[in-house]
Amino acid sequence: MAYVNGAIRRVPASQFPQMLGDWRVGDGLLARRLANAVEKAVRDGRLPLGVQLPAERLLASELGLARGTVAASYQLLRAEHLIVTRTGSGSSVSLPPRLDDRLAPWAGDRGEAGKNGAPLDLTIAEPAAPCNELLQSMREVTDSLLATLLNDPGEGDYPSTLRTAIADAYEAQGLPTRDGCLLLTSGADSALALLSAAYLRASSRVVLDSPTYPGALAVFRSAGARLVSQPLTPTGWDIPALDRTLRTVRPSLTYLVADFHNPTGLLMGEEERAELRSRLRHHDTLVVFDETMRDLDLREDAVPPSRVAESAGDRHVVYVGSLSKSLWPGLRVGWIRAHPDIVRRLAALPIAAALAPSPLDRLVAARLLERQEAVLDRRRAQLRFQRNHLAARLSAFPWCRFQVPQGGLSLWLELLHAESRQLANLAATHKLALTPGFHFSPDGALDGYLRIPFTLPPEALDTAVDRLTEAYAALEGSG
Repeated sequence: MAYVNGAIRRVPASQFPQMLGDWRVGDGLLARRLANAVEKAVRDGRLPLGVQLPAERLLASELGLARGTVAASYQLLRAEHLIVTRTGSGSSVSLPPRLDDRLAPWAGDRGEAGKNGAPLDLTIAEPAAPCNELLQSMREVTDSLLATLLNDPGEGDYPSTLRTAIADAYEAQGLPTRDGCLLLTSGADSALALLSAAYLRASSRVVLDSPTYPGALAVFRSAGARLVSQPLTPTGWDIPALDRTLRTVRPSLTYLVADFHNPTGLLMGEEERAELRSRLRHHDTLVVFDETMRDLDLREDAVPPSRVAESAGDRHVVYVGSLSKSLWPGLRVGWIRAHPDIVRRLAALPIAAALAPSPLDRLVAARLLERQEAVLDRRRAQLRFQRNHLAARLSAFPWCRFQVPQGGLSLWLELLHAESRQLANLAATHKLALTPGFHFSPDGALDGYLRIPFTLPPEALDTAVDRLTEAYAALEGSG
């Protein structure tokens, strides 16, 4: 529900004609047209979620309709879950299930996710907001904001409840995270920017997986670092090869995504983690593990993977986390978990304050984390279904191959007889935006691959596959 000074917000019947506009224009029954106008007002933000609608009698009088017409319109809205009616409380605006907790970002489902020839954007692999939990968290923050500000403890990292919640999550998975081990940032990219500012200079060497997260490539390149590729195998990481690279290159920083790797979805096995844990003791490089995808584990009833460093005293291993993939990218909240000496060094940088999350984001994130498990349970189930749906469609084509990822947000598609750059250019003419594989390469290779996110609903994924197939047929025809 929406509240103003503790009271339920109501929309007076006299305001409805202006809010709905010229809704009578068009075909169909008046009740249907009125229901459509209410839905459009909800989508446009003119009718906020939770507000209480006028009683049927009052609205009928204001709109010059029979009460039965308004009652029929309300019934249509109830059937579509756009309003909820409670005895004694009236009818209030709600979010229909087809719009609730969409896993496609706004960029991906403009125009009803590619319907009626609308463009479809698969360059972004991000979840949308868990709407109900996010709205409830924001309302709670609004209600308590004044008290929070008046009781600000004066800590530079306020509110402390967010830091405590993140630390508790590490503790629960066996990694001691005492005071001084966490630094909040405005997302994972900001965390990497801080680490780059502290540990990299022009021409510093950075070893990375290939492929890897493009945001990390951009951050390290902007720092003037020299990037060294460590190719992944079809099944994951070659730890002895990585060890040889570290011995030869002696990098200032090593960046790895061991948990549901972006973009491949690969998961480093426990034997590989144990071997990596042993070999890293012999290297003087700061090893940064990006755990942004860690919560997107799509295995059934799986135990969370171990961490390479499980000691609070490890001075060479840093974990970077974020809420952007597990909850919502609109909350710019990330963190660095490291030895207190590293955290103090980072916090002392002049840019640290600019790269910290806003107080409001911290407050909302702390509330949303209280609901994280419910959000993740629902999200994992939906992602698992969409992953399987996309994999089933793509497996029918002889011109590509892939492994079904154990987690994450995308498939890493190998093109057997085509270049991804050319295919992406042709797909754009079919109103499908794709990211060629070279964007994920430290050295500009991997043009035989495409990343295909499965964050869209199944019907949109079908549209994407159809357009991709058309583009591939055009590519074959031009050859």
